[in-house]
Amino acid sequence: MGTEIGQCAAIPRFNDEQLACAAMIGELVRFADGEPLFLEHQHDVPMYVIRSGEVIIRESSTGEPRDVVTHEAGEFTGDVDLLTARPIVVSGYAKGPVQAYRIPQSEVRRLLNEIPALSDMLLEAFQTRRAVLETSGFLGVRLIGRARSRETNELREFFYRNHVPHTFFDVDEPEGREQLALLGATEADIPVTACSRRVNKRPTLAQVAECLGIQREIPDTLYDLVIVGAGPAGLAAAVYAGSEGLKTLVIDRVGPGGQAGSSSKIENFMGFPSGISGAELANRGYLQALKFDVQFTAPVHVKQVDYNAEGEHRLHLCTGQVARARCVLAASGVAFRQLAIDACRRLQGAGVFYAATSVEARSCRKSTAIVVGGGNSAGQAAVYLAETAERVLVVIRGDDLRKSMSEYLCKRIEHHPRITLCKNTEVDDIEGRDVVEAVWLKSNLTGERQRIDCAALFIFVGAKPHTDWLPDAVALDEKGFVLTGAGLESDERWPLDREPCELETTCPGILAAGDVRAGTTKRCGFAVGDGSLAIACVHRYLNDLS
Repeated sequence: MGTEIGQCAAIPRFNDEQLACAAMIGELVRFADGEPLFLEHQHDVPMYVIRSGEVIIRESSTGEPRDVVTHEAGEFTGDVDLLTARPIVVSGYAKGPVQAYRIPQSEVRRLLNEIPALSDMLLEAFQTRRAVLETSGFLGVRLIGRARSRETNELREFFYRNHVPHTFFDVDEPEGREQLALLGATEADIPVTACSRRVNKRPTLAQVAECLGIQREIPDTLYDLVIVGAGPAGLAAAVYAGSEGLKTLVIDRVGPGGQAGSSSKIENFMGFPSGISGAELANRGYLQALKFDVQFTAPVHVKQVDYNAEGEHRLHLCTGQVARARCVLAASGVAFRQLAIDACRRLQGAGVFYAATSVEARSCRKSTAIVVGGGNSAGQAAVYLAETAERVLVVIRGDDLRKSMSEYLCKRIEHHPRITLCKNTEVDDIEGRDVVEAVWLKSNLTGERQRIDCAALFIFVGAKPHTDWLPDAVALDEKGFVLTGAGLESDERWPLDREPCELETTCPGILAAGDVRAGTTKRCGFAVGDGSLAIACVHRYLNDLS
């Protein structure tokens, strides 16, 4: 048994009944001493349930091989990549003669879905193994860049959202410069990534996603449902659709999480009394959907949707590919609006942020952060940033924080020693050439201006729905949110005799859920409920087609 992981949830053992099940589903294979069962960066690696002998798991992310654990008879290989189908990050070698049952990834999902007790054990082990590996000195993808660079932070957010093991090296530190030299790169090449034995200089998100196996070719098949957006509404819909046997594809611009993925801690979501980060909640939903064979691709956005004579919705993607679907769910969410200040766009990712995770929080460690907004996202950001920032200013235009923020967050902000609430105040200007250096605040009562030395500005105001990809026939309200439900039956754009489903738009077969839908409460729990309800509408629409 490996000493680094030890006896814990990461290394459960199959009992006799479970081994018999593995023997029935898998193929018995044999390996000689030292022979590899699988090698890092390999695709479509099966799970091996060890019948006899031992298997050494080895990683070499630092350049030097390191044994992580040794699996014995009755144990099994693999982690979350058995579900994500990404290239694996470790190698496995036989220690002495080995006999094992080889179970393809498609059959692993069968185990998860048909044998509940085994499903619980495997899923917990997969997640625990990855968590333990990431805290054991494993580097994963190496990213070298500047901490306050827009391009670098875009990559870091992508890794964070997609739970890609990675290590960031700041080029302004000796270790970062050393890594650049090792990879044969210079500062002119940053950001630089090293993944799957490939060095990418100034890569696009699409190039990195392809290298990691996150973005993949979409098969020319007709999906029952294509979900656009992987926030809480999209993920909930994906879980329910997959569990009910609907062939489902999820498309997202960045990766699982949506706006909730940028929340450092959600404390009012049922079932998590001590709270849960938006990213962790999203990752659980993502793995749950993968368990039910839902397919994901990112970073991809939809350019337009049309409808053909065969009754198919055709989604034209930025990659040039086309996804075909019988039904489409718009769960594309909203984006926080930019302030009407020129420097906002120029310094985005270089001190101006629209999320507050561990990625962005590094920019204001032991300095001042300013949070703009009076909603829950702003409150969660302020409380989280105050853990490491010297001080946090919360800026609201009105005089009552409780108009739009949950009471528990209001109390946290009012009683936190490092948080100051600035009422009746607006951001008037931002200083800084390459990064944010200072912010000017202005009282909307007196007009008085104040300059604040500041390392980071976090903006959580307004909501601009992502609807530019929807066809013109989809009705929007005056703010651009998607109109749905029975009230559309009298709309001249509704073409059918029947009443629209509660989440159906004026285009039959195109539904909307979550923040992008008009009249919704912008809360994570509401979005999850909306996404779940959407699948009832999908079934109704598909039944009408048949």
